[in-house]
Amino acid sequence: MISHESYEESRSRFVTLVTDHSQYDLVISYSSHFLGKALILHIQTNLFDIFDLHDVRDHATFGAKLGIANCEDAELVSDYLEDVMPMIYTPTQY
Repeated sequence: MISHESYEESRSRFVTLVTDHSQYDLVISYSSHFLGKALILHIQTNLFDIFDLHDVRDHATFGAKLGIANCEDAELVSDYLEDVMPMIYTPTQY
């Protein structure tokens, strides 16, 4: 039984980041369902989570959630996401 279902247009960004250690293919999807946060999918690890700007600044936690084991790489990916993620959002009022 479905308790809730909705449809909306969303914005997605597909990006490949290459570091000295690895390649990271990411999908970054924005939706009003996440209250301004982005759904980020790391295609190689099949791991995803919902992040806001503050979440991606915590390199260790961010890297662990997406399966980015190398600390330098987690920091580089995080720095990129800080540049492209929205800084301000307006939460939907319920």
